[in-house]
Amino acid sequence: MNMPLSLRVILLVLLSIGTLIGGILLTVYQLEIANYEEVVTDRNVAELNRLSTELELTQQQRVLGLEAFASRLLNDDGDLRSIQSLQNLLQQPSVANDLFPDGLLVFDANATAIAESIYAPNRLGTNYADRPHFRRAAETKAAVISEPILGRVTGLPLLSYLQPVLSTEGEIIAYAGGLLDLASTPLLREDGLADNEVSTTSLIIDPQHRMFVSMRERFDQPVPLPEAGVDALIDAALTLAPPGTMVEHLGQRYLVASLQLSSPDWIVLRASPYTEVMAPARASFRQFILITFVLSGVITVLAVWIASSLTRPLEEMTHRIDAMADAGRISDDFHESGGVEVQALARAMNRLAKEQNATNQAVIKTERFLNNVMTSASEIAIIATDMDGVITAFNKGAELMLGYTKSEMIGKQTPAILHEDKEVEHRAAELSAELGRPIEGFDVFVEKPRQEGAEKREWTYINKSGLHIPVTLVVTPMRNEDGDINGYLGIAEDITERKRLDKMKSEFISTVSHELRTPLTSISGALGLSIGGGLGDLPEKVKTLLETAQRNSKRLTHLINDLLDIEKIAAGQLHFDMEVQPLPPLIEQAIESNSEYGSGRGIRLSLVGEVPEALVRVDSQRLMQVLANLLSNAIKFSPDQAEVSIKVETGGDRVTVSVIDNGPGIAESFREKIFQRFAQSDASDTRAKGGTGLGLAISRELVEKMGGRIDFESIEGQGSRFYVELPLANTHIDHSANGLPIQGDHSPRILVVEDDPDVANLLGMMLTEADYQVDIVYSGVDALQRLQNTHYDLLSLDLMLPDMSGLEIIRQLREQAETKDLPIVVVSAKMEKGHLEFDGDLSHIDWLAKPIDEQRLLSLVQEQISAHRDQQPRVLHVEDDADLHAVISAMVGNRIDFTVARTLDEAKRAIQRAWFDIVLLDIGLPDGSGWDLLPVIRAAQPEARVIVLSGTDLTRHEHELVEAAILKTRMSKEQLIDMIGMKLDKP
Repeated sequence: MNMPLSLRVILLVLLSIGTLIGGILLTVYQLEIANYEEVVTDRNVAELNRLSTELELTQQQRVLGLEAFASRLLNDDGDLRSIQSLQNLLQQPSVANDLFPDGLLVFDANATAIAESIYAPNRLGTNYADRPHFRRAAETKAAVISEPILGRVTGLPLLSYLQPVLSTEGEIIAYAGGLLDLASTPLLREDGLADNEVSTTSLIIDPQHRMFVSMRERFDQPVPLPEAGVDALIDAALTLAPPGTMVEHLGQRYLVASLQLSSPDWIVLRASPYTEVMAPARASFRQFILITFVLSGVITVLAVWIASSLTRPLEEMTHRIDAMADAGRISDDFHESGGVEVQALARAMNRLAKEQNATNQAVIKTERFLNNVMTSASEIAIIATDMDGVITAFNKGAELMLGYTKSEMIGKQTPAILHEDKEVEHRAAELSAELGRPIEGFDVFVEKPRQEGAEKREWTYINKSGLHIPVTLVVTPMRNEDGDINGYLGIAEDITERKRLDKMKSEFISTVSHELRTPLTSISGALGLSIGGGLGDLPEKVKTLLETAQRNSKRLTHLINDLLDIEKIAAGQLHFDMEVQPLPPLIEQAIESNSEYGSGRGIRLSLVGEVPEALVRVDSQRLMQVLANLLSNAIKFSPDQAEVSIKVETGGDRVTVSVIDNGPGIAESFREKIFQRFAQSDASDTRAKGGTGLGLAISRELVEKMGGRIDFESIEGQGSRFYVELPLANTHIDHSANGLPIQGDHSPRILVVEDDPDVANLLGMMLTEADYQVDIVYSGVDALQRLQNTHYDLLSLDLMLPDMSGLEIIRQLREQAETKDLPIVVVSAKMEKGHLEFDGDLSHIDWLAKPIDEQRLLSLVQEQISAHRDQQPRVLHVEDDADLHAVISAMVGNRIDFTVARTLDEAKRAIQRAWFDIVLLDIGLPDGSGWDLLPVIRAAQPEARVIVLSGTDLTRHEHELVEAAILKTRMSKEQLIDMIGMKLDKP
């Protein structure tokens, strides 16, 4: 609103005055009203207190009068007068007769009326011992006033006063009684409850009998109180409303005060009409308002004059500033004259003009510098956006990299046009899962920078011509002078060349892996066969030389593995096959595998205490690699004939595996470097101990990837303790349905289908003791589900199941290719009947009648499994290295029918010509990758198991494509045979 400054000042003054006056009037009014309310309330309370006091004095007077009368009821001997004498006494004028005009009575010691001053039919001779006030008088032997009671004959309210007459021994001889009929005699004098104001309403209520009573007016009959909610004044009295309570009654408001009398137990209420009470206060307030408005008018006139005199110079200066603004510059020729305020404003304007000129020059320099930076940064793309993602800056480097111009992007596009949709969707899903809420749109790029200050991440840009460009993008929030985010800045660097070099390095590593690991595997395998007696007995010298060669071939293998592992760790490509498994077997295997390493120097590996039955979720091969590193280091640095200890402890939710040696310890200066790559305390090329210095660095990465922690304790000169902490798995060893443990993978697996738990447990125990793996289900549906998801070598089947017939299960299994040859042993009480009813193929089925003959059962099971496995396994070995094939053939022996294919074409022809149980597949072949053969195998021979023999670790996705994988440098005879599945007859 365009309004002169003087007018705004005047309005401000008027508004201030009005607000002040309004506040004063409101405050005065509230105080005046509150004061009058308090005065009236105090007056009502005082009147009620006076009434209570007067009533109390009146009651005491009557009690004293009755007490004096009671003393006259005894004769000189202290005995009760005769009835005639008592009757005469009652007729004589006395103070008691004046105080109790409605009758005096005498009762004997048993509370029976024996004399009365006023005759009432049937009263003499009536016993009143059951009345509450008589019982109280008998108990207390003191004067008692009854509660207001209704007369039995008249039905009118009355009060009964009793005074016990006591003997010299303190026993009650008689009672003197006085009656007060409230219908004829008030409790107070006629002026005892006089109202000072005509309009004031007074109520006296008997709350026990719920009726109106009077202390100064006579009434013929009691008036009952209305129901709750009908009369607000009566409701206020019955609830003993506090003084000053406002009550709405018959369309009018009342200020009320109430009081509970002590004797009798009545309530008195006084109610004053609010309008009449407040009338003087309102009259006084109207006078105050008139005076206030007169003073306000005077103040307003004075304010207008002062505002005009103060604002006139400021308005003149404002016109000058407007003229300067129109001219585009602020001059410093303001005259510093006039009032104090005007002089201060003139000085401030002159100073502002000088500061503005200096600031303009600095801004011009800054803009020129930033423009040079944005233009010169031609190798990186700098893109800024506002809070909504709309591009606000697009530098020269972005134009060169992406092919768009500034005019095409600034204010028109968001960075989404530069990204792959699938890449953005994948990142959105990652962030949503991590943060627990949907992340989409522009938030995919800025959510992390908004939370953490910056984010560096690899993305793929798509330039205007459709070319995909890999970049590293750093996104940071931009903030205003208040620290609030007002936009985002993205700096992208083209990493195409780096990606090309990474690919070259990966290909080189793959080549090194294949070209080095494959011959090493052949060498190590051949040496192992020779030393193990596979070629017959060897001369001692030859055997010693072969052992030296084998030891050094293993050492070379470890060195190559360390180098390749550390490279994969750096690239984030190391695969982990995490499984929950018991820790004790892993510890025992680690000790057994490394025990020979220090045997030549007399170094022993010993286990301290028992290994707790702990479960851990780890990659067993990676954990064995860590333990081998720790044990080999401990052995390497231990003196001859020393001992290396292994200790396993659990605490809380973690298990700790410690390797303790008595070597030279670790120098304090080397503590911070010990887990770094290539770190060695003696790094010279003439050091006494060998190694690459990668073992502990790799171990730390492996342990941390498995959710654990590795550290050490050492005192220089006293040995070291390296320890690995792993989280305990929140699971337990898998058991079959009857609690029988599943045996190792080498024993045949049997599914027992039996609805009787006792019979099922018996079968499970028999088969488990014979070293078979046993699972138990109790219904046909569960059996078919298990057989669909799990491979079993034999089925033990009951024909009588709760949900379906065992014969139906057999028919379904014979109709499916995967289970058509599954051996079945029918265990049933109705074996003969089932045998006759079954009209299908009886091959691979044996029948056993209940009760079960254990020897017969085991014999049938062994015959079925042996018959199913007596054919020699056929293996296709796809391998271009003839030496490696020869070593593997020697490892397995002559119990497997081997066919070798040295190229992809040979392998494809072999698969089309013959059936194979297993395919040992090398990935690196002369005419292509072994992965290209996998679809052919799955299509032609879907039941064949594929085992990859690889020189490098497989990714998780590659692991999922095949049944098993063996790293060539870590292949052993036992592992190869186990993978091939040499599960022959049970011993």
